[in-house]
Amino acid sequence: MGRMKDVCIQIMEANGGIPEGMTIADVARMKELEIYNWQEYERQQEKSRLQYIESKNSGEIAKAEQTIKKFTKIYGEGKEERS
Repeated sequence: MGRMKDVCIQIMEANGGIPEGMTIADVARMKELEIYNWQEYERQQEKSRLQYIESKNSGEIAKAEQTIKKFTKIYGEGKEERS
């Protein structure tokens, strides 16, 4: 209990009080990251979220490329549409 109390005190000192909307999960994550300033923590969370989305999108692009290659081998290149 003493460690979390110390973390909460550090957060309150770094932010001039308890940041609005902060949850206990945020407190635990801030302790893990050793970031006690709320704005800095939010920037880190946004950065992590963007990296996750980017890696997920990269995986989706790779899957699409594999599918295109597979169907290109089976059906050949797409035919041009006639006007």
